[in-house]
Amino acid sequence: MKKNGLRWIMPFMIMGLCVFGASRLFPEERILAKVGERVITQNDLDELLKRYEPFMKGNPYGLDQKKNFLNMLIKNILISMQAERDNIDQKPEIQSKLKMYRNELLVSEYIKTKVEPLITVKDEEVDEIMRRNPNLIPKEMLTFKEILVKTEKEAEEIYQELKNGADFSKIATEKSISQTKTKEGLIGTISRGQLPPPLEAVVFSLKEGEFSKPIKTDEGFQIFYLASRKERSPQEMKMLEGKIRGKIFQLEKKQKIEAVIEKKVEELKKQVKVETYFDQLK
Repeated sequence: MKKNGLRWIMPFMIMGLCVFGASRLFPEERILAKVGERVITQNDLDELLKRYEPFMKGNPYGLDQKKNFLNMLIKNILISMQAERDNIDQKPEIQSKLKMYRNELLVSEYIKTKVEPLITVKDEEVDEIMRRNPNLIPKEMLTFKEILVKTEKEAEEIYQELKNGADFSKIATEKSISQTKTKEGLIGTISRGQLPPPLEAVVFSLKEGEFSKPIKTDEGFQIFYLASRKERSPQEMKMLEGKIRGKIFQLEKKQKIEAVIEKKVEELKKQVKVETYFDQLK
C-alpha cells in the first residue's frame, strides 16, 4: 500500500477509534507515545494494524506506514480529549453508542476466549458433509441459453422454427420476454445443484448445440439451448475441493459457536430476569 493509500482510510479511522481512547498500561507493554496522561502502546498499534490488514493484501506494513497509523492514534486521542472537554461524551446518543460498542466488544472477546477454544471441527465431519452433498464440487460446467414466452402455443411455434433450422440466438433476441434477450438468451454457466431437479434433468441431458422441448415453469414456457459443456481438470477439482473444505469448516465452526452461545443464553435467562416490552416498539 502506498503512503497516499492511507489517506482515505484516516477519516474513518478517527470515527472508528473514538470509543477506545488510550490503552490501560499492562506490565512489559512498550510505550510508543504519550498524550498528556494517556499512553499509546505497541498493543494499541498492533490492534489497529490488524484491522486494516485486508487493505494490505498480504503485504507487510512499512515503517512509514506504521508511523502514519501511530500519528493517527495521537490525533484521535487529542480530538477525543477535546470532545470530552466539550462534554460531547455526555450526550445521551453518545452514551448509548458507547454502551453498544462496549457490549459488542465484550461479546466478541467472550466468544474468542471462552467459546472458540472449546470448538473443534474434525476432518471426518467435513468429509461427511461433502459426501452428503456431492454437487459441492461439480465436475461439469454447462453454459446455456433460454427462450421464455408466456403461452404454450408461442413456445410450440418457436420450437418448430428451431427444428426447421432457425437461429436460437436470433429468436431469443426477438421473441423472448426474459431479460436475457439482451444477451441473445444467454443465462450463464451452471453446475449440478443450481437448478430445480426437473429443469436440471432436462438441461444436463442435452448435448452441445441441442435445444429442449418447451418446458412449463413458474415464469411461462421455456426452451433451453446448451451452448457448451466443460469438465474441470483434476487440478481444478483439487483446488476447488480445498476452497470448499475451508468454507465448510468455517460454517460448521460458526454454527457450533452459535449453538454454544444459544445454550449459554438460555442458562443465563434462568439466572437473570429478562423483560421485553414489544408493545413499545415503533
